[in-house]
Amino acid sequence: MNNEMIILQLKKLCTAPGPEGKRGFFGRLEEKGLLCRQPVAMNHGEFLAGQLCYINKWIWVLSGVLLAFLIWCCSQDTGNYPFALTPLLAGGMLVETGRSHRWKMDEMEYAARFSLRSIVLARMFLVGLVDTAGLLIVMAAVWPYLTYSLFRVFLYLMVPYLTASFLGSVYERKRRRDAGFGSLVICLLSSAVYAAAPFFARYLYEERLTFVWTAAFLLLACGFALNVREYLHEMEEPVWN
Repeated sequence: MNNEMIILQLKKLCTAPGPEGKRGFFGRLEEKGLLCRQPVAMNHGEFLAGQLCYINKWIWVLSGVLLAFLIWCCSQDTGNYPFALTPLLAGGMLVETGRSHRWKMDEMEYAARFSLRSIVLARMFLVGLVDTAGLLIVMAAVWPYLTYSLFRVFLYLMVPYLTASFLGSVYERKRRRDAGFGSLVICLLSSAVYAAAPFFARYLYEERLTFVWTAAFLLLACGFALNVREYLHEMEEPVWN
């Protein structure tokens, strides 16, 4: 049997049956005037607002509770230990990042119009933006209770947060189909490390080490941005339209 005969036999065996009711389906669409209907144009603001509704509500609730608890801890004169709570905020962003993969495109009704890359980036941006805004509010609220400058308070809040975000994003890129517990473990470990750090380095929060915190902030921010870029580059991007 030559190749042409093999191809013909394969076509006979692999031919899919015709869809039932196809003519009636398109007839009903034509009656309702849906065949000529064009999708409504959507700007970036509307796209982000639509994605905001898809983010799990528990992320906002837990983030709000954690930020309020952070303000309360700083008001109670508990030293530098409340700064170690900020890595826990990154858990929501990291878990939300891999949700589309873990649920195997469960939100396909919305992803059919936009690429998966755009959706993941939008959700990371939204959660990260809300977390950063929350930390800025915390910074303004706790500053009167601390002896540090406003810039140092910013560094002490953001560096632990970026540490968990960077390490968690690397994990999500490598193990994107896991259940997401690895990212939460990374956030917990990052929090534990920063909580234990003053025991081993008493001078860690001294003013003379501000340049170290500044360098750590810049390195972590750049590393996180580059890793997210690599993560999006590796991501499959089916464009349905």
